[in-house]
Amino acid sequence: MRRRHQSIWLVLITFGISCSVHAQVPEQPNFDEHIQPILQTLCFECHAEGADEGGVEFDAAESVEALLANRPLWGKVWDNVLAEVMPPADMPQLTETERRTLSRWIGQTVFQLDSGAPDPGRVTIRRLNRVEYRYAVLDLLGIDFEVAEHFPVDDTGYGFDTIGDVLTVPPTLMEKYFVAAEQISEELLEQETAAKSDRSNANEHVFGSDKLPSDPAELFERAREIIERIATRAYRQPVDEATVNRLLSLNKGAFDADEASFAELVCRAIEAILVSPRFLYRAEFQPGPDDPHRVHPLDEFALASRLSFFLWSSLPDEQLLTLASKSQLREQLRAQVDRMLQDEKSSRFVENFVGQWLRTRDVAGLHRSTEYHEIVRRLRRDMRDETYAFFTHIMREDRDVIELVAADYSFLTEDLASFYGVPDIKGSDPQLVKFPADSPRGGVLTHASVLMVTSNPDRTSPVKRGQFVLDNILGMPAPPPPDNVPPLKESRVEGKQLGLLAQLARHRADPNCATCHDRMDPLGLGLENFDAIGRWRDEDGGQPIDASSQLASGEKFSGIRELREILAQKKRLFYRCLTKKLMTYALGRGIEYTDNQQVETIVDAMMAEEGHFSTMLMGIVESPQFQMRRGNNTTK
Repeated sequence: MRRRHQSIWLVLITFGISCSVHAQVPEQPNFDEHIQPILQTLCFECHAEGADEGGVEFDAAESVEALLANRPLWGKVWDNVLAEVMPPADMPQLTETERRTLSRWIGQTVFQLDSGAPDPGRVTIRRLNRVEYRYAVLDLLGIDFEVAEHFPVDDTGYGFDTIGDVLTVPPTLMEKYFVAAEQISEELLEQETAAKSDRSNANEHVFGSDKLPSDPAELFERAREIIERIATRAYRQPVDEATVNRLLSLNKGAFDADEASFAELVCRAIEAILVSPRFLYRAEFQPGPDDPHRVHPLDEFALASRLSFFLWSSLPDEQLLTLASKSQLREQLRAQVDRMLQDEKSSRFVENFVGQWLRTRDVAGLHRSTEYHEIVRRLRRDMRDETYAFFTHIMREDRDVIELVAADYSFLTEDLASFYGVPDIKGSDPQLVKFPADSPRGGVLTHASVLMVTSNPDRTSPVKRGQFVLDNILGMPAPPPPDNVPPLKESRVEGKQLGLLAQLARHRADPNCATCHDRMDPLGLGLENFDAIGRWRDEDGGQPIDASSQLASGEKFSGIRELREILAQKKRLFYRCLTKKLMTYALGRGIEYTDNQQVETIVDAMMAEEGHFSTMLMGIVESPQFQMRRGNNTTK
């Protein structure tokens, strides 16, 4: 069998081994000329001729055709090539031209991606998550409904609660929606009744400020106008007359042509709107919904909805819907994105995207040991707000997003500055503070919020912190540990607890653990000078802390400042990681191989344009993935 596999490679070598890779990335790389020489030179030692490290073996196929048809294998190769983790640091490396050539060939030949006819991917119809429900009701009716008290926590996928495949509606949740709609309409009715009694306009944006007509027919028409307007906002597209008539008929029999009856009629229709699938679900109607080959642009109402839920976690406003009704939204897309980011409602995007990407939403519910409890209780809001204000600054000032890793400034309150050891800061609002050159602070990895959510309740965790950096900064998450590996805190030898460095060394000495721990542990050790709540320390348990190490990619560092400099030099990896995280959040689905070419296009633009936030954001918003869709069948 091995001889047959080797003969496959002899055929390939005959065609390709003498050919050199062009200095310029070819538009249409072919296997014989461009790919096989790369594999022969840099990959065979570990992944052929009897070696199959990582489960990748290039010469195990029965034929060349079978090898090229093995999408799972090439998908794994593609992931590792883009993440720059292969070849290992102690072996000859791919040049950038070779890396891009191999990536392009995998996309074009193995996955048959056509840049002229891109696959926008499949988006599952999904319900509003509870954050979106809250803001939709707030923007629609002016009522801030306490969703945390009424709805269960949403499931997440790929790190976010915007993922369609996990946002199901069990029967118990549907019952809660009916109860919520009733409570909201009752509150709206009570507010309107109270407003009329003291002649105020508490619900002007719902009922209007004009004096109600006395004529019953005119009063009924006013109700129709209000319901049509609210249903259009709630359903994110114009509603037809039949829909409005059905909503009016729910309480028409009790209509007595007075103000009380008028408000009752409107509120009962709103209650029905709030339990309608057209409100609760984000559906995008399309021709040929079951044909995976049929790709078409979203209509502009669906585009407005995608944009508003992406940047505001809520319904499109009147301006977006007006542009969509005139088919002018696409031509004004960049201006609308700029407007939406400057709007206060964009803080929802920051809280929900950043809060899940960097896990700062977890800060509010974290429990720390007695030693830390009082400090965390007092500072947890300041810690969280530092990260939100920092990201908001980079977003609204359109700065290079690498500053998220490498900035020499942050946003501190007086109390948080004191906690960090930064003098002369006054006030309770986050304010821009530039750190001195010798400060260990700078970038989100030194934020107390991030350092705390990557620690245990009573101690630091280099493994958790290292895995966090791999997943959220470098975009190369480690797989879960084998089932038989004990947690780090339980690592003992002859009944004695091992020290931290000895425990980590023991894990790396185990071949089953070394692949991941060689990548994770050095990154986490570089943050070890920060304790479990993010305070700087020079010692732990009376012993000096050694935060020096060597990354799996070969770079040596001594402490957080040098580690941060190394990470800042890995711009392309960070740009790609952040782009994929943001695209996942925006699309409500995981990144697929069909998305890789678009991701690389965005990253190329960021590399050429100084990494501006707007380059990344508009690259996503203007992408086929965001503006188009295909049938829902999962086979292409």
